Amino acid sequence: MSERTWLGAMAIAVAGLAVPAGLGAAEPEQKATPLILNLMNRPVESRERAYTEDIKRDALAPRPSAIDEWEPQPDGSMRNKKTGISVRVMNPCPAGDIEHEFALAAYNRSKSRR
Repeated sequence: MSERTWLGAMAIAVAGLAVPAGLGAAEPEQKATPLILNLMNRPVESRERAYTEDIKRDALAPRPSAIDEWEPQPDGSMRNKKTGISVRVMNPCPAGDIEHEFALAAYNRSKSRR
């Protein structure tokens, strides 16, 4: 009886080792690839193509008009949005002033001579 017991124990041990190996073979373990490898697999755009695309995009973009670059200020001056320079145009000779009238007459005379 000891031979049968020993043979049965060996059969159970072999079966016990074979079952997990068979289950593992049926369902292969899937390893997740690291994110860095996924990023490196993407196709790289050439520098020249990226440069030409950027230039085309800038060329096709509508340009703002010159008047859109200036914004009026509460004191009557105009300020450039890009540079921040403020300009105030004033007439030193208001209408009805004698200097204004003389300057206007001189301007009209010079215009008529041309």
